[in-house]
This record gives sequence, structure tokens and C-alpha cells, in this order.
Amino acid sequence: MEHIFFMLPLQEEKIRKIFADGKSFAVVFKDNAAEETLLAKEALVESIRNTGLSVYSFAERQKNFSEKWAPVLPPANNNHLTFSTSILIPKNKIETKEISYTEDDRFVSINISAVKEEITKENVVFKTLPAKVDAVFCFSPSGRENRNGKLPEELSKKITIPEPDNIITIAYPSGGETVSEKVFNIIQVIESSEDVSVKNGAVPDLLLASLFVETDQLQKNLTERVLSLASSLIKLGADKEKIANILNDKSPSFARLLGRALARSYPNESLQSMWTFVADQDLEKTGNEPSPALFGKIMKKIKNLLEPRPIFVLIWQSKQEVWAMISVSSRPERRDGQSLDEKLTASLSAKHENGALISGPYKNFSEAELKIQSALKEAL
Repeated sequence: MEHIFFMLPLQEEKIRKIFADGKSFAVVFKDNAAEETLLAKEALVESIRNTGLSVYSFAERQKNFSEKWAPVLPPANNNHLTFSTSILIPKNKIETKEISYTEDDRFVSINISAVKEEITKENVVFKTLPAKVDAVFCFSPSGRENRNGKLPEELSKKITIPEPDNIITIAYPSGGETVSEKVFNIIQVIESSEDVSVKNGAVPDLLLASLFVETDQLQKNLTERVLSLASSLIKLGADKEKIANILNDKSPSFARLLGRALARSYPNESLQSMWTFVADQDLEKTGNEPSPALFGKIMKKIKNLLEPRPIFVLIWQSKQEVWAMISVSSRPERRDGQSLDEKLTASLSAKHENGALISGPYKNFSEAELKIQSALKEAL
């Protein structure tokens, strides 16, 4: 069954025009993007690369994500950004006669002949211009961070920010359409615009992996369109067995650790949260090495097995340190404009990794629990 194409005519025409006129593109996502978004983003980058056009990806892949999805990820062959640097020489002080350059195995030398005054580093200015891109695809949580075509300010140091009409926002979650569906639709426009097949190589695997993660391997949020897309991707060559093997850790050591984690889970009704604790001895007795990737899988299993909560907190001990992973299922905006996870990030000095917050280190379980509870009380 062919996947049905869902995109408004104006959106389709806008993307078609971007690829007709553009030569270089950037794909941008927030560093707290969930796993399904990261996989879909990789599919979009690879599709653009398959056309022979230049594409830059921001931010870089995280180590745990790269290790887990190595069987389906293409090489991190990001096109190098091309920066331009201008050397500004004040004409009222220095009169230039000739400018040339030479190069050898080690250096490129810029030679400037001048009169009136000797050229020194104090009387010239170096100005680096950001790399030029014609359009940007921005993965954004529900489009919130990219209202009015705005992009993160730090990007302006690396690339030229195009006009708002050349910024395409891919919102997630979108309440009815998976991120892999959105990206598949864009890829179809790219194919028709460039008259080449771009849904080859790693693209079907990446999109099916994204779809499997977001729907828990077609166990939730099922629609006719989701099933149709899964069928189309498998026909295009996606290896569902390989993807399922990555997602399903059925090793005895993992199962034993999951059992211990479930036994040490309890709800906190006042904070709308579920709390799980994993001690150092749990890791030792089950033969598991601590890592955010491992606890991300534990967190996902717990969320599927226990009663749904807006917030899940997993606190683990690793040698002499205690760390916490916090998953916020719903991200309501506060009156001050900050979302719940933004508030927690600031108050706990947390970092984002694969769609969750990582906080720590703490001295012990008690300190971690008390500080996170205090942050939740303030944020809710």
C-alpha cells in the first residue's frame, strides 16, 4: 500500500521552491530532542545529501545515541562549513600597494605591501562571516521555539540566518502525526523537485526506527497512516528485525536490573511523578555497566509498565556519585513563558540527553531526592 501524502499545497510549494532555488541547507534541532526526532533528523540530512546538495547538521550526534544506533546510522559525514574571513585595513592609516599570497606544506601566507605605516595586529581587524545557507529545517517542540521564523541566536555565529520564508519548522509532537511522517512527506517533495531517488541507503531504516520508537514498535498511537508508512518503508528496504533488535534488550542481565528497578519504584501524587532508585549493588549483582543509555532504556520500560505520570524520575548510584534522569511527558508553558523542563533545567543545572534531563552528581540518594523534589515544587 502506497503511503498517502499529507501536506497542504502551500507547504508543498514552499518546500519545492526552496529546493529549486537553494544549494546549501541546514538541519537544526534542540539538544533536548527525543530519540525519534534525532532519527528522523538523520533521515532528512541523509536524503538531502543524496541529492548532491550541501547540508549542515546542528547539533552533533551524542555519543550514547551514536553507539546505540550505529547499525543504522550513516557515517557522520557532515559537510564542512565554508567561512569567509575579511581583513579590514584602515585606509586613513595605511596605504596598500599590493596584496598577494603564497603557500607551502604548513602555511598560507598573505602578503600585503603598504606605505605610510607598518601593518601590525593592532591596526587591522579580522572579521569572520558565517557560512551561507539558503534554507533551514528546524525541528522544534510543538513549534514553540520557532514562532515567527526565529532560530537560536547561537546559530547566527555559524550560519547566515535566511529569511523566515526559507525556514521550515518541523514541530513535535504534533498530536496526531508522527515526526517520521512529517519528514517522509518532506522527502517526497525533495524527490519530486530534484528528480532523483533519495529514499535509499540508510533513509528507510532511519525513518522506520523513528516510527518504532515513537509508537513503541507499533503498540501505541496507531493510525492507518502510521501502518501505511511502516509498510512503505519496509518495501523500500527498511530492516525491521535489525531495528527491533536494537530496541529490545532481552538479555538476562537487563531483565534482572529492570526487576530491581520496578521493586524500588513509588509514586509521589503531590508532585505528579513516579520515582525509581537503582543502587550500585543492583548494577554489580546484575552485571550491568552504568550509562545514560542503559537508564534511558530502564526509564522507557518503567513508563510503559507502570501507571502513566506526567513526570518520571530515575535516580542511580555509580561508585561514589549519584545521578538522576528526569522525563517530562507533558511540557505545559508557564505564565512566565518557560516550560516545565526549561524550569527544571535551570534550577537543577541539568543537561538534555535523548529527550530527558540528566542532573548531578549528588552526594547520596537523599540529597538528590530532596533537591529534585524542591525543584518540582517550584516548577509545578
